[in-house]
Amino acid sequence: MQASQRRRDGCTECRRKKVKCDLLKPTCTRCQRYPKGCVYNLSVVDQISRSRPSRQQRHASPSEVAIVMQNRSIVIKSLEAIANQPLLNLSPVLSTEESRLFLHVFATETAPRLFPAAPDWFLQRMISASLETPHLLYSLLAAACSHHGRLVQDAGSSSQLACLKFTNLAMSNLRSTINGSARRLPPETVATALALCTNDVCNGNMHIWRTHLSGVRQLLNAFLAQDKPCWFQDPYIQSLIKWFTTLDLIASLSGQSHTEFIFEAVNEPLKEFFSQSPAYIDDVCGYSLELVPCLRHLSHLIHQQGMTACVVESCSTDEVSQDAMILHQSHPLENELVRLLDSAVSDMTRKSKAELASELQHTHRAFVYSALLHLHRRVHKLSLGHPKVRAAVAGIIHAVQRIRPFSAANILILWPIFSAGCETALPSERGIIQARMVNMQSLGMGNFTRARELLNVFWASGTSLPWDAFFAQLGLELVLF
Repeated sequence: MQASQRRRDGCTECRRKKVKCDLLKPTCTRCQRYPKGCVYNLSVVDQISRSRPSRQQRHASPSEVAIVMQNRSIVIKSLEAIANQPLLNLSPVLSTEESRLFLHVFATETAPRLFPAAPDWFLQRMISASLETPHLLYSLLAAACSHHGRLVQDAGSSSQLACLKFTNLAMSNLRSTINGSARRLPPETVATALALCTNDVCNGNMHIWRTHLSGVRQLLNAFLAQDKPCWFQDPYIQSLIKWFTTLDLIASLSGQSHTEFIFEAVNEPLKEFFSQSPAYIDDVCGYSLELVPCLRHLSHLIHQQGMTACVVESCSTDEVSQDAMILHQSHPLENELVRLLDSAVSDMTRKSKAELASELQHTHRAFVYSALLHLHRRVHKLSLGHPKVRAAVAGIIHAVQRIRPFSAANILILWPIFSAGCETALPSERGIIQARMVNMQSLGMGNFTRARELLNVFWASGTSLPWDAFFAQLGLELVLF
């Protein structure tokens, strides 16, 4: 009988006590009373492809098993190049045990959460590029550190200090790279700024987030202007553009001050890129890129409507004509949104992301119905009980219910979920929305935590104000990314 080999992939506490670890994450069974000591301190090059499901995972629900299997597939593929290299060939930044741990966390936990449906090559290229780019690597480590802290419910100073350390290193290295780039900016500068900006959203750092978003816009503008044909043919750079597009548009639609999605030097090529993009549902955004011009137009109409509301009574005639013009502009938009409801997933996505492919159709429909909801409530000023408003809310709820409760696809639809929550008074619909937000919180998504807190504040207030006006009155900000 062959002797069993001792497991070397348990948490640090079980390995210290030389006892068997059941590998339950984020906290194993033995460490549940003291979760802070439960750390899976694996090197990035540690036998990733030989990892096995724990006893608890084998008895988990089908939805949880699906998530685990999806994450394992991403880990194996995205780190395949790393796992076959000697440690000495890796980035000097990975010389510490802490940095290797958090890169492993980023690949296995954080990246699949931030980009649940993105193609594997996108994550693989980002991680591979980070091994040669300190500022990008530090930004990924910062994201992993803060995400890990939320997963293990460590809100203490240790996680915050580690995240702050990596963030400061990322920014200082990024600044040095930009100042030293006399000729060309590499795409990693944009990826770094996007990672920092996204981490700010998840951490609730609204003031810093706005600064970083402005920085991303400037970097992306400069990068795209330097070589238009290059980025037009590179799917990785196109994915970065889509990443920024979602951040920028959702920020504008989340009640923030209006932001124009315009790159001065490359405005026409960028418009051409979105106009020529396939009609399929995009696996980075979670909705068809045909929806991007519609969301941009919607944001513009909401901004116009807000400006009209500020007109003084002495200009009431102008206000009426402005309202009529806005309503006239909104009718083609409404028709286009209805047309986009039936967008499909590409065959390539169905093959590479079979489990998420059908759910992407519902994330897309949730975005379309959310756009219709904002159009009816914030532009047309229809009441909560209006049939069009009720139909839009019901459409979002129906789409959400067609997505598995713990599916990573839920991460893509915070804006639709929150929007429906603010525009319904039905306890049954509020219960569905509340449950999904709780599920996403359990996956360490800090943006869901903040959105859920603000939604509860809005519900408890009983206010008759629109949600964006209510939060603006309280001086509260949120980004539904």
